[in-house]
Amino acid sequence: MSTTTNSSGSKISWLFQWGVGILLTGVAIFILSRVIDLKEFVTVFRSLPLETLLIVWLIYLVSMVIRAWGWQNLLQRRVGLWRAVLLMNEGYFLNNILPFRLGEFGRAYLAGKHGKSGTFSAFSTVVVERAYDLAFASFLLLASLPFALQMQWAQNAALILFGGIVAGLVVLYLAAHRRENIEQKVIRISERSAFVKRWIYPTIHGMLDGFAVLTRFEFFIFSLLGIGFSWFLAIFRDFFVLRALSPDIPFWVTLLAISSSNLGGALPSMAASLGTFEGAATGALSLIGLKPELGLVYALVIHIIHLVSTTIIGGIGISQEGKTIQQLITELRTSQRSSLNANSD
Repeated sequence: MSTTTNSSGSKISWLFQWGVGILLTGVAIFILSRVIDLKEFVTVFRSLPLETLLIVWLIYLVSMVIRAWGWQNLLQRRVGLWRAVLLMNEGYFLNNILPFRLGEFGRAYLAGKHGKSGTFSAFSTVVVERAYDLAFASFLLLASLPFALQMQWAQNAALILFGGIVAGLVVLYLAAHRRENIEQKVIRISERSAFVKRWIYPTIHGMLDGFAVLTRFEFFIFSLLGIGFSWFLAIFRDFFVLRALSPDIPFWVTLLAISSSNLGGALPSMAASLGTFEGAATGALSLIGLKPELGLVYALVIHIIHLVSTTIIGGIGISQEGKTIQQLITELRTSQRSSLNANSD
């Protein structure tokens, strides 16, 4: 296959990613613009004390370090805690400027280099971390829906979502425990296929190597505790914001807000989950009778704190890589192009 064809395929892939992201973000922003009263939004935003913002920011930073500690255990402590904090924020920083959450691949690429484990092994730890997140988010959504919607279909949908995430975690656990059997089967296939031997086996080997952390109790339990405690702090942080906006808001509203906003932010979107994060939070809070302006202020406060913090810390991390942002993005595009070439051979 010619270089020109490979380059063309890569450009089409990136155009598709940007196109889908812009579409979903555009739809979310359009809907928000139709339901938000600008004057009311400004009034609600001004009601938020400055000291509240500072406390929320401090809680966010603490939860970030604890989450990095949890991820460091998924990496089997192949990197130090401070490096894990930097790598995680480098990935978030790339998510802030690239569509389709491509910063997750960037984080794995950089973690694989620093931890000398390889990109696919590091990427598997990101997959496990995101599986934890989806499990926690769906559990919180499940816990809040009986209060938010007295509808059986909504509760059933949350149960199905939670069940699917738990099933996914079980599959990862079984894959980790049956690693040798899976690899032996792939090796036998690779003996008859050069493509499998060159591309599929190294990928599966790297992913299973990362999933192996699930078989080591110490790393598994500490990673789960770290990411779980970061969620606890995030709930406390969001409750603090919502109570500052409306003192009568019950606790379960926080569970609905944080779960819906995180699930919305996980959707493919333009850079930084712009629009989808705010739209999901605003929509969920509006459904239970709160002003959409309150939901949007809540979402923007949380999102802006995240963007500012990850841009600063992630920028520091990228500067220590000895590369410019453009050089790093070029390396990521090259890695994606290699994957595209493999699938088209």
